[in-house]
Amino acid sequence: MGLHTESPDRSTQEGEEANIGVEDEPRPTTSTIPDRSQILKTRDWWIWIYVCSGLVVAGKVLSTLLLNFYFIQTGRDVCDDPKQFKGTWLQSMIQNAAFPFTAFLLLLWRSLFSTHRESLSSSASSSFGKLFLLYISLGILFAAYSQLYAIGRTHCVFFFWIFTTQLIFTSLFTVIINKHKFNRWIILSIVLSGAATGLTSSDDAYYPCEGEGSKMSDGAWCAFFGTVAFSLSLCIMQLGFEKVIPKRESRVSVVMLMQTNASMIATLICLVGLFVSGEFKDIKEDYETFKQGKPLYVLSLIGLSLAWQVMSLGLVGLVCLASSLFSNVASFCATPLANILVVVAFRFMDDDIEWFKGGALLAGILGFASYVYSLYKSVKKREQANQSETMRV
Repeated sequence: MGLHTESPDRSTQEGEEANIGVEDEPRPTTSTIPDRSQILKTRDWWIWIYVCSGLVVAGKVLSTLLLNFYFIQTGRDVCDDPKQFKGTWLQSMIQNAAFPFTAFLLLLWRSLFSTHRESLSSSASSSFGKLFLLYISLGILFAAYSQLYAIGRTHCVFFFWIFTTQLIFTSLFTVIINKHKFNRWIILSIVLSGAATGLTSSDDAYYPCEGEGSKMSDGAWCAFFGTVAFSLSLCIMQLGFEKVIPKRESRVSVVMLMQTNASMIATLICLVGLFVSGEFKDIKEDYETFKQGKPLYVLSLIGLSLAWQVMSLGLVGLVCLASSLFSNVASFCATPLANILVVVAFRFMDDDIEWFKGGALLAGILGFASYVYSLYKSVKKREQANQSETMRV
């Protein structure tokens, strides 16, 4: 019971709409059978699109709330506290450390739906060298943007404005690497989702203090290169799904396998950085001084790691099902909801949910809907091409 259908968004760009889902020449007497099969595949594809989108939203909201909770309880929300600029390697490691959870889901999926043999045969036919290079590249990029974002978030007051440029880099890389084509609905989606993130970007406990000149500059550059690394990782994922990983293999399996391997490599890199930098010494202090007690310190880190893993799993799934750009748009559209809930949960500076935050939430919803409509049009175009091909036969 794996998902084997290709993204209509991707297949339309390649100009192969008439061939998607048509493996053999249909017989005149059974022309409705491939149509029925294609309808079921399309239905399953839409279901998985919304499942992965839900994972992105849930992971984004939970990770934002738990990260704010962690910063408040460790005292990193206080401007004159030197701990505000520490713990970046721990944050980046926690962001990737829940890969055993994804590995467990992968084993469970294969055992329940009998995709293990299929996976082994498919993997054997693929170049081991290419797969190894793909996972190593993604693992390095995961570690890079996790660490760069952790530094930028705690050192630069303009972090979220720089973070918004992520959509620009993803759009640029996906044109160069994935040959992605744009239409007016995709462009509108990029504009709306970018605006949604930019309008609700300053309601966090880890909002750094002003007046730290050198640290501010370093944080800005780290945020910039972090956006580049994240955007590049999404596009390389899409390239891997298209060119390296066998298409006959279950898409659910390959998504979890890619996330597991890349996160494992990133965790090892961040673990080395944690010890080389000496930040591991600060963990005991955080553990001892956590305001809500030691058990909640451990639980908050576990929950934060799982939330990040859930969001990453949804992002990788959307890359596989649709495109790297849609995955990035979905994460941006979830940002207003996460930031509004931060205000509700923590009431930073007695902040109120002002009109522009509601407008940002609306922009996020419309941005997501705009891209989904673009996908819907691609699906309809593909179905019409399939019907025309069947009629000619």
